[in-house]
Amino acid sequence: MNKELRTFVAQELRAAGSDKQPKVEGYCATFGTVTDIGGFSEVIQRGAFKRTLADGDEVVCLIDHNPSLLLGRRSAGTLMLEEDSKGLKFAVQLPDTSVARDAYANLKAGNLRECSFGFFVEGPDGEQWSKMPDGTVLRTLVSVRLFDCSIVTFPAYSNTSAQARNVVGEHVEARMASLTLAQGTEARRQKADALLAEIAQEENEEQTKRLKLRYTNLFN
Repeated sequence: MNKELRTFVAQELRAAGSDKQPKVEGYCATFGTVTDIGGFSEVIQRGAFKRTLADGDEVVCLIDHNPSLLLGRRSAGTLMLEEDSKGLKFAVQLPDTSVARDAYANLKAGNLRECSFGFFVEGPDGEQWSKMPDGTVLRTLVSVRLFDCSIVTFPAYSNTSAQARNVVGEHVEARMASLTLAQGTEARRQKADALLAEIAQEENEEQTKRLKLRYTNLFN
């Protein structure tokens, strides 16, 4: 299984609860938003996390994807995940640790504003590849397995293909190459079909002219 990370300016990320019972809430992923991650664009389809939530997959909430900076865990009941019409919503009850206290203070101060989620695509049917009207390759995440939602200091990537390769991995690039090759082959086939149709039309027109000429000669 090939693990991938996605980072964005989080929707409604906030420090909630109270200083005695601190909590962090927000969306670690949103549906229907096309994101340029370098080299191709990507969108998360509504329901993409349905299976991972229904099956009770273990998910942790971290700082910067660092296992040593643990904020909550789903199996412990300190991390709650819910999929709604907007995206994947999370809420984590923070423990009384220095890591959690620092995270809470930085969220309240606005120093932390981004979320990231770690996932792997669930089999070949878990993703779809297509092209947008402008020719950009679009990857649609249909069904993924979540293993990590993190509050992060820096994005895992920017809109450059070099950094995107470090995020999505060679397996995604291979599928992009296959798509491009298939689409190129299909484009060439369509051009060839169009040329053959044009030749056939020209031949039909020439044959019609010859028949008309022969018909005319019969009465002259």
